[in-house]
Amino acid sequence: MTTSTTIAVIIGLGLAGAPAARGQDAAAAMTEHPATSDYRLSSRGFEDAYGFNDTARAVIQLYYAKWKTGLNIMKYAGYPVPVATALGRHYEPDPRTYGAAPNYSKYYYDPWVAPVAFSLLGVSTFGFIKATVYNRRQLYTVIRQYRATRRLPASVPAAALRPYLKVLLGEMPPAAR
Repeated sequence: MTTSTTIAVIIGLGLAGAPAARGQDAAAAMTEHPATSDYRLSSRGFEDAYGFNDTARAVIQLYYAKWKTGLNIMKYAGYPVPVATALGRHYEPDPRTYGAAPNYSKYYYDPWVAPVAFSLLGVSTFGFIKATVYNRRQLYTVIRQYRATRRLPASVPAAALRPYLKVLLGEMPPAAR
């Protein structure tokens, strides 16, 4: 090998290990009371900063998947509530016009509106709770705890990590999005 080829190979290997080295440094510097910028990262940013091994990256992917699921449940369950209330709202007839025109100051709802609206709001509340439990600050805490003890907390079951670990290790293709 020539000197320039050797230097190119060394630089290439150094650059290939750079994200892992940055992940090691950032994960080692995790504090108990982080600044908001330490955990307000995208999924890729979180993996680059704190994914120091395959298990940590799988935990990050698990938390982001559950957090995004909670946000989607919250968002899409709340959308039909105004539609249901608009469809079920009716105006009483105006007595001054002998019922020919509606009285816009008095209205009533069909009996099905309240159960539908409250059940959709309940589902939306479930999504809110899921997004809150699996938020990025909690993920930061779990990764910090895992980094310190090398044991997963009870809130992260090993069975839930298996699909993410299989994808990371190349045993299974990633799920279609």
